[in-house]
Amino acid sequence: MKLFRALGRIYRSLYARIALIYLASLIAMSLTTAWIAVGQFDQLGREWLQRSQLDLAKNLAAVMQAPLEHGADSVQAHSAAARIMSINPALSVFTLDEQGEVVAAYNDRGCGLGVDIDTAPIQQLLSSTPMLPVYAQMPCRDNDNVFSAARVTLGAEHVPGYLYVSLEADTHMSMVGMWQTSSISRSLLIAGVVALVLAGGVGLLLFALLTRRFSRLTRAVHRFAGGNYGQRIESSMDDEIGRAGRAFNDMAATIEAQFDALRENDSQRREMIANLSHEFRTPLTSLRGYAQQLSHDMASTDLTHREALNAIFANVDRLTRLANQLSMLARIDVSDRPLKLEPFSVNELANDIVGKFQPRAESASISLAASSDAGLVMVNADLELIDRVLTNLVDNALSATDAGGHVTLSICSKSSDVRICVKDTGIGLTKEEIPMITQRFYRTAGSRERGEGNGLGLAIVAEILRRHNTQLVIDSQPGIGTRFRFTLPSAIER
Repeated sequence: MKLFRALGRIYRSLYARIALIYLASLIAMSLTTAWIAVGQFDQLGREWLQRSQLDLAKNLAAVMQAPLEHGADSVQAHSAAARIMSINPALSVFTLDEQGEVVAAYNDRGCGLGVDIDTAPIQQLLSSTPMLPVYAQMPCRDNDNVFSAARVTLGAEHVPGYLYVSLEADTHMSMVGMWQTSSISRSLLIAGVVALVLAGGVGLLLFALLTRRFSRLTRAVHRFAGGNYGQRIESSMDDEIGRAGRAFNDMAATIEAQFDALRENDSQRREMIANLSHEFRTPLTSLRGYAQQLSHDMASTDLTHREALNAIFANVDRLTRLANQLSMLARIDVSDRPLKLEPFSVNELANDIVGKFQPRAESASISLAASSDAGLVMVNADLELIDRVLTNLVDNALSATDAGGHVTLSICSKSSDVRICVKDTGIGLTKEEIPMITQRFYRTAGSRERGEGNGLGLAIVAEILRRHNTQLVIDSQPGIGTRFRFTLPSAIER
């Protein structure tokens, strides 16, 4: 399977496709050229035969003219033709009338007698400058071939006619036959094969050099896409690939500058949030102190003023939580801040979280408990940040649960991972709200109605878990409840 996948990757590469098309075209061109060459060799052989025997019929006519005066089919004519063919048995001699009909056939078989031959090729051959080879019909065959012809007169009446000599050339030869019988053809074939191999090898080498530059450009783009924004391509050639490389360098420089500007802006934004959250704390602390002093000094019977002070306390607490969460968000938003990974007991952390929220749960008549399917479960994570995750999740679950409901923080050990779940029986979330709940400053319809939350708690949770290479999974149904779960790598299992 690995071999097939490797071959598949090679086939999908630009070099493989160019090489395949090039080799296929080269082979097709070579076969076509060879086929044309064989045909031209065959035609060249026929032309050479006809050119060398161009005056053969004229010379034979000088011998045959006197016997032909006794008649084309006379004994004298047959006797003279027999003497000629005894000297060259490959010849077939015929006498035609002026219209081209065979009136005498002098071969042993006597075939062709009465056959009509087109006289146009004969007239072309007898012209002053014939374009060779000239083909005409063979009386004893169904194909055309080269021939020689001369004008004669027939009988005592001297009727015009033609002495027609079929050269019956059979120069057609296959590639195999040429290889076996012709040293010149063999040399040409060997030279053609060597030229084909050299052209293929040189072409593949040139394509490899060409596509290597494409490969370097592709690797640079992949490294840039992977986050190496300082990646550049060195190219001194002023061709299409060189210009593409320089365009990539310009684009990369622009993007890198934009990223630097974004990082600078983000750093300033985080610094501003941290400064604002810090500046919030001082007046809020002062405001809370003055409100507490007024609460102590005020008579307990003055209910109107006490309600106003309680409202001040509630809003001060809400602004204090918002300032703390903004400060936490600014701290965890620093991507280059290393995590303080350490092994710790998630059971103990869960019990601490439950103990911290137990008074609030009891005052709201909500059952809050922690459970574990194992004894001491150790995880390897940033303790401070995971504490913030569980705090936010439990706080969110208690806010969404009415009196008489249940909130459970459970821990399950799964081989090399530990699953942590926070489940409530609260109002639940709609399908539309689930993907939005972890966005910053997003508040559900229920939290807006109750006037609770600020839309940062779950955003902080999602960011912390992302830093730990895990994610928050949310399962919820309206009116039934919500379950938040995530996993952490196990440090020690006992």
